[in-house]
Amino acid sequence: MRIARSARLGFVASSQLTWLAASFVACAGAPTPAPDAPPAAEPVPAVEAAPAGAAQQSEPAKAPAASEESDAPPASAPPTEDPNATRSITYVVVPEGLKITVAGVRFTVTASAAQIAAGWGTKVSVVASAIDGKPHSLSSPKAGPLAFAGSVRRKGSSEAEPFGDERTGDGEQGIFGDDATKFSRTWPMKSVRVLGTGDALDLQIALWGLGSEKEARRPVKQFCHVRMLVEKGKPRAIVEPPASASGK
Repeated sequence: MRIARSARLGFVASSQLTWLAASFVACAGAPTPAPDAPPAAEPVPAVEAAPAGAAQQSEPAKAPAASEESDAPPASAPPTEDPNATRSITYVVVPEGLKITVAGVRFTVTASAAQIAAGWGTKVSVVASAIDGKPHSLSSPKAGPLAFAGSVRRKGSSEAEPFGDERTGDGEQGIFGDDATKFSRTWPMKSVRVLGTGDALDLQIALWGLGSEKEARRPVKQFCHVRMLVEKGKPRAIVEPPASASGK
């Protein structure tokens, strides 16, 4: 009987120790997550917050790079001239010839008869100066800044003989402030006969190119007009605005 009771007491003691151990573990705190704590496997707020903040900081940094790669000219670059812009041209007839103002430049054009061999031609002279205080550039190929075209009506002929320029070379002539720039050209060109008695010249004159700089030059297609009729004695060359200036 004593042996059975001892065994029973031993079993009870062992059960009590087991219960105490389990209670101790529970009191010490098992790795059971608190009900209101976010699960360790779902740190969603922390993960999303970092990329969002980084995107907001990187977007302003990308904006200057996009503007640098754009086709827009830098703010410090001078504005380019519109190749299709209409230019205003003013003509004033003066006793010595014609004054023409275009694109900040004033041209004084005169024409005179020039005897060539047994016939006549005409010499066209130009004095140019800038009235806007800025430098300007003229196209000046081999024959100079003036381009010639037109026709000659020969005595006894019912049809006019047309002629026109062929550009050779590509030089440049500058116009600087009040300093006068002078140039001239004599008609006829090669392959065109001089004028004889009874012949009439209709000479249309243009500028090969005018602009604030070389890259901005554009032709002045209807610069002026020279007419001359050869009769007895020395003929008179008359320089005047083109027909388009009078609306004809």
